[in-house]
Amino acid sequence: MSKISKEVKIGIAFILAMFILYYGISFLKGFNLFKSSNLYMVVFDDVSGLTQSSPVTLNGFQVGLVSSMQLDPNNQNQVIAYVNMDKGVKLPKGSKVSLDVSMLGSAAILLETNPYTKEYYTTSDTIKGIRKKGMLDAADNIVPKFEVLLPKIDSILTGLQTLTNSPALSQSLTDINQITGDLAKSTKQLNQMMQGLNKDLPVISSNLNKMSGDLSGVSNKINQMDIAATFQSIDSTIKNLESLSNKINAKDNSIGLLLNDRHLYDSINNTIGNASSLLKDIKENPSRYINVKVF
Repeated sequence: MSKISKEVKIGIAFILAMFILYYGISFLKGFNLFKSSNLYMVVFDDVSGLTQSSPVTLNGFQVGLVSSMQLDPNNQNQVIAYVNMDKGVKLPKGSKVSLDVSMLGSAAILLETNPYTKEYYTTSDTIKGIRKKGMLDAADNIVPKFEVLLPKIDSILTGLQTLTNSPALSQSLTDINQITGDLAKSTKQLNQMMQGLNKDLPVISSNLNKMSGDLSGVSNKINQMDIAATFQSIDSTIKNLESLSNKINAKDNSIGLLLNDRHLYDSINNTIGNASSLLKDIKENPSRYINVKVF
């Protein structure tokens, strides 16, 4: 067996190096020479952050790479991204293809398959992609609004400075300090009053307990009284008074006749009047009624 010449070895090494270089460049462009793939066209309105070799993921798993991009010849406001996806990956029609850009600026194409159809995109179809709104987009929207707010913030700061330099604010702070001192004094007096109250609380509590005991004794005595018999006695007395009142008002008895007969009343008055006249006359003229003989 003849030995391989040095020139042949150099040639073989050069060919291998060229192959490795081509494979590396192709891989960086999104091609995998040792793995079959399908090429899809995805149209975006904005591909900021998207580059060649950006990953294409499905449920977080990488299933392809972006191979190249170019302006849409029919509409230069859109960009066509050519995507190499693994041969075994089928993309149902109506699936969502979105461009997601992280805060660091790296981008990836996210696939969300449509589970409600069995029709799939082919390599000749053009898929419409959308761009997700990220933090950077939000920052772009916030900056103009912040620029509008700057004059207002400056006006507010100027007003605060004027308020800080105002003598009225200094006087208000002095008044607040005085009020705080008065509150502290009142709090001290209240604490002293509470301390005195705490000392008197045992005595007050003892008196309340004694009063409660006395009330309990009175309540027991009331409970021991024969309330029914008492009410019966009161009822009997009331009935007797009622009977006496009826007899006084009636004319079929002596008391009733004496109190209600006008003629008897007048006769008694006349008799008393005559008796009074007779006694007066006896006092004035006793000789008419008493005869005294002297032997």
